[in-house]
Amino acid sequence: MPLSKILVVDDEPTYRASISRCLTNNSYRVTAADSGERALELLSTGNYDLLITDLKMPGISGLDLIKKIREISPNTATIIMTAYATIETAVEATKSGAFHYLVKPFNIEELVQLAQKAIEHKKLRDENVYLKRQMVRNAGVTDIVGKSKAIQEIVDLIKKLGDSDSNILITGETGTGKDLVAKAIHSLSRRSKKLMVHFDCINESSESLEAELFGYVKGAFAGAVSSKEGKVDLADGGTLFLDNISELPLNTQSKLLQLIKEKTYCPLGSNRASEADVRIIATTNRDVENAVGRGSFRKDLYYELNVIPICMPPVRDRKEDIPLLVNHFVKVFSFRGGKRIDGISKEVFVNYSWPGNITEMQNFVERLVVSCGNRIELSDVSRKYFEDHKGQVETLESVEPVTSPKLVIPDDGIDLNNIIRELEDHLITQALTRTNGNKNQAAKLLRLNRTTLVEKLRKRGAIKSRNLTV
Repeated sequence: MPLSKILVVDDEPTYRASISRCLTNNSYRVTAADSGERALELLSTGNYDLLITDLKMPGISGLDLIKKIREISPNTATIIMTAYATIETAVEATKSGAFHYLVKPFNIEELVQLAQKAIEHKKLRDENVYLKRQMVRNAGVTDIVGKSKAIQEIVDLIKKLGDSDSNILITGETGTGKDLVAKAIHSLSRRSKKLMVHFDCINESSESLEAELFGYVKGAFAGAVSSKEGKVDLADGGTLFLDNISELPLNTQSKLLQLIKEKTYCPLGSNRASEADVRIIATTNRDVENAVGRGSFRKDLYYELNVIPICMPPVRDRKEDIPLLVNHFVKVFSFRGGKRIDGISKEVFVNYSWPGNITEMQNFVERLVVSCGNRIELSDVSRKYFEDHKGQVETLESVEPVTSPKLVIPDDGIDLNNIIRELEDHLITQALTRTNGNKNQAAKLLRLNRTTLVEKLRKRGAIKSRNLTV
């Protein structure tokens, strides 16, 4: 385990030497400085766990040094020493963030004990910051559902982008979740306390697009009776999320390039540059490289945006994620609607190509949850969602429930007959589903006589026997 590093600052050589020697003897790595100016030089080139500084020194005082250290190394703990103790200086030292205020002369062992406590306090604070950041990082990607290699690689990349301000270009077909990835990246970034401002680059005209993006001044165009801030100004310090970036007009692309390279822009109708610090996340469902080749997209802007490229795979290329996605949306919409869905045949959707990707799936599952009973059956789903490319119905190997609670007998007992009836209904429905409604084959799966199965179906109006063949 590395030794804790302490910086001792005192213009008195005797104090500086004795403190340094004692701390070194107690297994600390000690660096000494004879002035606040020298201490700032050392702090700018290395990290220290603790700063112990005298209060009154020529040049930069101990209080000024503590205030400056908050900017250079905010995690460093501080202890102030002084021979000129007053209530006012003690209060000011505490307000400046000092861990403790020590009056000279003092017992050197007291300082060693304080140093140990200050470093322990600093480490606990660092651990809390780390844990909070990890919680935020995990929370940022919880809505990205999937176990496929492609999705896991994207999730891993998102987690690595937390400390980066690099621009990002997210490509992929419509409905693949590009906006979800953009939100996750922003939520994990250092800019998360500021806004992520969404702007769709598809607009009616170039002028109205620029007015909305960069804002405008009074009199910039007919109807501009007052000045108005644009999306860029709102996103200052945060993230500017540019959707459909490939549709941005060429003249607007040059202004966006200026914003990226110089961090300045001009509102519509103004010749005075305004400053804005934004991180850009852009998305597109088109091939931007082809657009560059055709001359409809600037090559230099493409390079500035494509610092971190992320390509979202279509659903048809991540079939192992389909059951997880369907299950996820069933839970989401059943919870929103206050409805319990006991189960769903997860394999039903695997062979459908989902041309609308996750957006299509989300809307379709919402429709199913609203319209079905307490269980989504094969009969609730249009045939196209479970046929393979040859038009053959996919055989269902299993039907897994959305939730699988363990049966626990409550204090007031249970209705055993009702539970057995529900289990029987579930197994009969599964058998009919696997055999495309053929009663003879379903009866064989259940090891029943066909007449027994038919009788059970007749008694149970809840089990639909439509489209069943003999």
